[in-house]
Parts: sequence; C-alpha cells; structure tokens
Amino acid sequence: MSAVGKRIVIFTVGLTILGAVSASAFPRVGVVVAPRVFMHRPLYGPYWGPWGPYAYAYPFEYKVYPQASIRTEVTPKDAQVYVDGYYAGRVSDFDGALQRLHVTPGGHTVSLYLEGFRTITEDVYARPDSTIKLSENMQRLAPGQMSAPVPGPTEG
Repeated sequence: MSAVGKRIVIFTVGLTILGAVSASAFPRVGVVVAPRVFMHRPLYGPYWGPWGPYAYAYPFEYKVYPQASIRTEVTPKDAQVYVDGYYAGRVSDFDGALQRLHVTPGGHTVSLYLEGFRTITEDVYARPDSTIKLSENMQRLAPGQMSAPVPGPTEG
C-alpha cells in the first residue's frame, strides 16, 4: 500500500473513533458524525458513466437517399449544361467513365447551350439508382442567327 493510501486509512479510522467517542459522550444529541470515504473509479473513456441504459450517448441512424445520374455524350464538349434552369457545369465534366451529373430522382429539364449552336432542351425522367445517357450533336447556326436562351429556373 502506498504512503498516501496509508494516510487515508489512518485518517478514516481516526474520524470513525472520534465520531464514536463524541456520540457516546453526548447521548442526548441526535447528531452522529459518521465519516464517509468516496473512492473514485477510474474513467475508461468519454462515454463511461451513469447516463442511461443505452450503450451510446446518441442513437445512430444510417439513411440512404435515392440518387440518379445523367451522363452527357455531346459535341462540342464546351457546351454548358443547365438542369431545371440552373447551371450545372460543362459537358466535359459529365462525360467520362466515372463522371456523372448526380440529380434527385424524378422529372428534370436538361438544357445544352453554347453560343453559335442550336440550344437543345430535353425533358427527362431520372429513375432511382439509374443513369440516363444524353447523346447529342449540337447543330451550328447559320451566320446572323442567335442561340435560343436557356429556360429559367422552374418552381417546385
């Protein structure tokens, strides 16, 4: 036993004897001094403790959200891709083996725009966990013609 442990034992025994003597010396007083020694248990981790019957502090829930994707095989590669009126990137960003435009499942309006070429707009339905392939060749406009503007953002 270490020196600190011996001192604690001697102190505890002394207080117990003193409490017993003081209680017998004054039998009419209702107060009895009974020392209590609390030994702290070592903490084994951040989740140790009397916090409830659960093994973890917070319940763990794993959610999987359905996802669909669009692959673009469009020439020219510099064309801009808009989904539901919002800019998503260039065609070259979504045409590789591992490159996809990830969208939520459901109906979408995909527009391909490049100045000097005819604007292509397609309504597609993206099924969950599937990939839609858009294969298009954009037609060059005649001199003096202007590209149609991209449809604006849709509500809903």
